[in-house]
Amino acid sequence: MSHPSFKTYVKTLNSLLKYKGDWLQQESQDLAKLCHMYGKLLQLDENERKTLLLAAYFKNLGALYIADQLLEEEFRDHGHMVASLNIWFAESANIARDSGLTDVEAILNQYHLRTIPQHKLARIFQVLNTWIACQQEKGWRHPMTEREARIILEQRARLRWSDPLIVRHFIHCCNQSCRLSDAPTADYSLPSQAATQEASEAISPLEELA
Repeated sequence: MSHPSFKTYVKTLNSLLKYKGDWLQQESQDLAKLCHMYGKLLQLDENERKTLLLAAYFKNLGALYIADQLLEEEFRDHGHMVASLNIWFAESANIARDSGLTDVEAILNQYHLRTIPQHKLARIFQVLNTWIACQQEKGWRHPMTEREARIILEQRARLRWSDPLIVRHFIHCCNQSCRLSDAPTADYSLPSQAATQEASEAISPLEELA
């Protein structure tokens, strides 16, 4: 019996999300594309890039457990949104766990918390997810501009909700090119201690991703 290719597997995930809601599918597609581009920019290996891409789709699979009415309204009631998201986050991680995707599960358990994730890929995914989420229309707000999304990322970095080095590097790439796909490849090496303290110095992508 042949096994499905990775591309076929992703198509299946994509179809599941489309069945539940077009906007869920679109969010995951946008996030997956950004994960692919930024992962290449950081010179992540193929398995790491695939893990980020799968996380982009699995993060919304938990929505299968949310009532269709709430999703159709895109959480216009903020109270319902907060209550439902806890179920959403937990079930997305559970699906990844039951699928044997331990790194995807770790990402999904950590990216939504207001703290810097311990997992290397979760730190990256958290920043990219915030960028995409800010620029999507929600039931309770209009989509943010890129400038507003950058402000949100900078605030999260100051509060230590997201890794400041990744935020700084990501924003630097956005400032240097119209699209991340046009940005130069980053050196995925560890910067010196002095470099991490001087925002004016050349930006290295990450300090230490264990």
